[in-house]
Amino acid sequence: MNDRQESLELEVSNFGPIVEARVDLRPLTVFVGPSNTGKSYLAILIYALHRYFNSNIYPFRRRFSPIIHRLGTDPYRNVLDALDGVAQAVAGYQETTDGTSIVLPAPVSEWLRSRFDRQGHEIAGEIRRCFGFDETGALICKEDGNGTRIVLRRSASNSTALEHILTLKIHNTEFRMTVPAGEPIQIGSRGTEELIGLSNRVVFTDPMDNERDSEKWRLAVALGELVLPHFVSPLHLPAFYLPAGRTGVMHARNAVVNALIANAAMTGQRPAARTPMLSGVLADFLEQMTEINPSSDRRRKPRQDLGAQIEKAILGGSVRVERSEAVGYPHFTYKPEGWKDDLPLMHASSMVSELAPVVLYLRHMVVPGNVLIVEEPESHLHPAMQVEFTRQLAMLVDAGVRVIVTTHSEWVLEELANIVQRSALPEASGKKTGSANVALRPDQVGAWLFKPKLRPKGSVVEEVKLDKETGLYPTDYDAVSEALYNESARIFNRTQDGSVG
Repeated sequence: MNDRQESLELEVSNFGPIVEARVDLRPLTVFVGPSNTGKSYLAILIYALHRYFNSNIYPFRRRFSPIIHRLGTDPYRNVLDALDGVAQAVAGYQETTDGTSIVLPAPVSEWLRSRFDRQGHEIAGEIRRCFGFDETGALICKEDGNGTRIVLRRSASNSTALEHILTLKIHNTEFRMTVPAGEPIQIGSRGTEELIGLSNRVVFTDPMDNERDSEKWRLAVALGELVLPHFVSPLHLPAFYLPAGRTGVMHARNAVVNALIANAAMTGQRPAARTPMLSGVLADFLEQMTEINPSSDRRRKPRQDLGAQIEKAILGGSVRVERSEAVGYPHFTYKPEGWKDDLPLMHASSMVSELAPVVLYLRHMVVPGNVLIVEEPESHLHPAMQVEFTRQLAMLVDAGVRVIVTTHSEWVLEELANIVQRSALPEASGKKTGSANVALRPDQVGAWLFKPKLRPKGSVVEEVKLDKETGLYPTDYDAVSEALYNESARIFNRTQDGSVG
């Protein structure tokens, strides 16, 4: 599937500080704008949706398992009958590397839609977990009765839109997913083997056998697993979130873990602590960093080290992990090039500490086809290193990793503009070597500006497109630069004309 097909439009209203946003999630998506306008809010929402729709978090079989005691009754009887046609179409199919397309009968499509529609409460629960909120109302920016509206929209093959709507209100949550009738469903080669086997069992089971209905439901559940990526792509992909302030979180990891264990041990023996629990994104980050185990990595199939190039181009050394058998937690160190001994990571420079989690995620967790969300990648980086890190992120996209970043850096935006403009050069279509030559097409990159709004109070999100005259992404940075220049000129003129005493 090409990059355009993998894009998904996310529309949000009345969500946290965001009044209105419409964002096209592309292979490289950048959120920029003033502080406190909702960049992290939207990034965390995207992460929560990935977490929910990724099968490693909520197994599909639990989503689609039918109610057993109602197998032979309405409204399921028409679904069972329709599955005969699906089984006949798929049985005997010869698997190819491209997979196959099938058209789901209306009763099957409607049944899948109804199963999706019941998941609003669980989706809201994962969103609350990621933000660290106990109540859904904390996510709603204004109580006007309409609540928060989250719309996922993707083009279908017949020019219609696959549209899924989640509405969060104070006391209830609604989710509505469209499954258009007659929409061809692309089943990847990974899923065809199981689908063919289940279809063959349905076709070749005696019609009088009581087990035949069960075989059909196994086929229905498998269809539910296989079609979900088609409906919510790319949200079905595994996602990893690197929060702002990750350096401090890493350094405080042991203290945080020990405190949480101590609090858990005292539960019920003392009043609840007033300090809030960790948000889901921080808890996930801590858990994933704690679970890194190079020994188990070596026992698995060798994987591409996506973090090595960042070490070479920026860090000037290597980030290492040692796991203590006594304690069970990993110990992170940094070894500069040419040094004999490692430094504990907390004694390394702030730049190294800030980029170490990125390197570790890319080395041990993230693979092509995953999503990496990075808050404030420019933190603790010299402008030259901000430029280089932007190139490294573009190289990750070129390698197949989808990237979302929130940033305040004009250097990141300016280099991103260069990366997109470079795709128009004749040599861009050839083999690219080195980060300075990395290029991404305009349809692979999206920049979105979060703008404060007074009435209603909050922010609106607009796409920032490359300016044809300047070759840059226009933002509010120019206004800041102009104000600084004018103030500098005013001070200089006063010092020169003797008006200061």
